Amino acid sequence: MYHFRKPNKTERTGLVTSRVGQGAYRKSIIIRWEYKCAVSGFNNLKILIASHIVPWSDANDNERLDVHNGILLSPTYDALFDKHLISFDNNGKILLSDQIDIDAYHKIGVTGTEKIQKLSHYNLEYLIRHREVVYK
Repeated sequence: MYHFRKPNKTERTGLVTSRVGQGAYRKSIIIRWEYKCAVSGFNNLKILIASHIVPWSDANDNERLDVHNGILLSPTYDALFDKHLISFDNNGKILLSDQIDIDAYHKIGVTGTEKIQKLSHYNLEYLIRHREVVYK
């Protein structure tokens, strides 16, 4: 049986670091990817996530707000991409990490045949760096 101590407060005041420019960045990513998931074509903006290809923590100030360092993804693809469990080759074909069994990918709807159609050559520079982490 697991026991954990509940906090005695559910809120606290503290110093917050904000990501300046995130709202405008998301809008630019939405426009760049034509209001739909780059992989599936799903188009509900309430759910889609503007994801950095090279993560915020690994990018410089210019890269953090560069529209070419972004991709609009539905939650499943975003979660996998963010955890470096998928990436995309220079032709846009999905690349699956071997950290997850192929059957597990299939259970969440990822077939391994997905492809992004509208990668720019600017996206490729960021994807090269993303793939380096996937294949470490």
